[in-house]
Amino acid sequence: MQFGVCASLDDAPWIKDAGADYLEANVQAVLAPMDAARRPPDPAALALPIAAYNCFLPADLHVTGPDADRAYLATYAERACRRARSSGASVIVFGSGAARKVPDGWPRERAEEQFVEAMRLAGRAAAAAGITIAMEPLTRGETNILNSIPEGLALLARAEAPGLAMLCDLYHLAAEQEPLADLDAAAGLLVHVHIAEPVGRGPPRPGGTACRDFFAKLKAIGYNGRVSLECGWSDMRKELAPTLEFLQREWRAA
Repeated sequence: MQFGVCASLDDAPWIKDAGADYLEANVQAVLAPMDAARRPPDPAALALPIAAYNCFLPADLHVTGPDADRAYLATYAERACRRARSSGASVIVFGSGAARKVPDGWPRERAEEQFVEAMRLAGRAAAAAGITIAMEPLTRGETNILNSIPEGLALLARAEAPGLAMLCDLYHLAAEQEPLADLDAAAGLLVHVHIAEPVGRGPPRPGGTACRDFFAKLKAIGYNGRVSLECGWSDMRKELAPTLEFLQREWRAA
C-alpha cells in the first residue's frame, strides 16, 4: 500500500523525508489547464512523484445548469489530462463540488444528464491520455449531486465511458453515515482513496476513529492502490511522519 499526501510541490522534499510515497497535487495550481503557456512538471525533476491530482474543475466551470459549456469543458479536460500524464500522474480526482452543484430551480433530471455527459467528456480525455478520472462522492454540505458510493456507481453505469472509476473518502463516507458495505459493489472500480479523521477532518491518529475497519474492507474488496491524506493539520511538519507510521501499522493489522 502506498500512502501519500495532498500538498504543495514546494513541500515535496521534507514530505519525502517524512515517509510519504507520493504527492497528490492541485490541478489549478500546478497544471492550469487553460493557460496555454503552462508546462507540466518534469517527473525527473520532482523530489517526490506526483501520483494523483485533485481540484479538477474551478468553481466557475459549471457542468450542470444553464451555464454548462461542453466545448469549453472538453478543451479543459483534454489539457488537464494530458498535462497530468506528462507529469507522471495516473489519476485525477473529480470532486469539484461547486462546479457540479445543481443550481436552485434547475430540473434534476436535466442536471443528471449534463453531469453524465461531463463525465463522458472527462473520461474520454482521460482514456486518451492514459490516466483515470476518479469520481468522488462528496457530502451534501459540499454539493447536491453524487453524494454516495451507490449514486456514483449508478452514474458510472449511465456514462458507459472509458477512463472513469470511483474514489472513496473516509471523511465523506462517515459524514454521510454511509455503511462500509456500500464499498462491496465498488470492487474493481475503486482506483483511489482519501482519508482523514471524520470528526474535525484532521489526520488519523491512535485513539481517533478506527480506520482499521475501513482498511479491512478495502482489503476485502481487493483494493491495494493508493491512500492520500486529505486533511487539516495543526503542524504538518511534526504530524506527518507519525501519521504515516500509524497508517502503515493499521493497514498491516487490518
